[in-house]
Amino acid sequence: SGMDNVRNITGSPMAGIDPDELIDTRDLVQKVQDMITNNSQGNYEFTNLPRKFNIAIEGGRDNSVHAEINDIAFVPAYKDGQLGLNVLVGGFFSAKRCEAAVPLNAWVLPNDDVVDLCRAILEVYRDEGSRANRQKSRMMWLIDEWGIDKFREEVSKQFGKELPTAAPHDEIDWEKRDHIGVFAQNQPGLNYVGLHVPVGRLYADQMFDIARMAEAYGSSEIRLTVEQNVIIPNIADANLEAFLAEPLLQKFTLEPKPLERLLVSCTGAQFCNFALIETKNRALAIVRELEEKLDIPNPVRIHWTGCPNSCGQPQVADIGLMGTKVRKDGKSVEGVNIYMGGKVGKDAKLGECVLKSVACDDLPEVLGNILIENFGAKSH
Repeated sequence: SGMDNVRNITGSPMAGIDPDELIDTRDLVQKVQDMITNNSQGNYEFTNLPRKFNIAIEGGRDNSVHAEINDIAFVPAYKDGQLGLNVLVGGFFSAKRCEAAVPLNAWVLPNDDVVDLCRAILEVYRDEGSRANRQKSRMMWLIDEWGIDKFREEVSKQFGKELPTAAPHDEIDWEKRDHIGVFAQNQPGLNYVGLHVPVGRLYADQMFDIARMAEAYGSSEIRLTVEQNVIIPNIADANLEAFLAEPLLQKFTLEPKPLERLLVSCTGAQFCNFALIETKNRALAIVRELEEKLDIPNPVRIHWTGCPNSCGQPQVADIGLMGTKVRKDGKSVEGVNIYMGGKVGKDAKLGECVLKSVACDDLPEVLGNILIENFGAKSH
């Protein structure tokens, strides 16, 4: 929904099938969702928060959920030889301010304590968060007002028992994986296949095709990633050859080019009234033009967002583009502010704005120069 409530909970797209997984988070995600929604019956307790709210629970080593941009995030961590979850709080993007989540100095076992801690944090935020100014109503503003120590103290009271301190370090020690391609699952004889969906744009006939393929070759299950791609799990070894011969894989390739591979875009002005510029079609056209002109040695994460609300998350990208209006030749035209330095996965951080008011018509040249100067690209 688009209301002041808890949005969809984010979990690892590989939960339960990743051979390198530390914690299968599926049951935890379901329990937290059931608590918030009263087992999908509706729950007035959390329908009127000061502002929207995001929760993520990671069970792997590569931060597939982008923990740093969530109001509550749980990441795997060992403490005294026992595997549990460190807790981060307060991450958010908005038109006026963007902040990475900060440690709560808390650690919980991967059991109902996760559910109870989510409830405690939500109750503190619901009851104490500011509602006077919507631009200053996300939970980080409450943490700023109180300080993290007081915030933790109030959460601990609401939690109802002693809140263990955090493990010294977490287990997010891998670079971010995109899961595009064919991979063996932890269940012998089964595989998952990650399909690259250019800028996340799916049409009805393609959705029907994906559903048919999941039913025919897998277990009728479809998973989505934060990169806007599709994963079909539980494909038996014997079905893999026929699956890979499906015509849809010509469009949703398993071997996308370096720029297109990690390209993410919000809906843009075509379908969103908040957007200041068109994003998806333009993003795809520009990277394809650049890939025709440049040799790019490694994938580069490029994110587009059509307005300052940052739904496309430009701050976590190697190169982020935020839509705006600019003046060119005396006219108002579509343009972007450019961000750089964002990183996901291990040592995640938010990028900063490095270039303002670039007309979209000038982006092929500007982005080409950035790729050559900063990412080792070379002209053909």
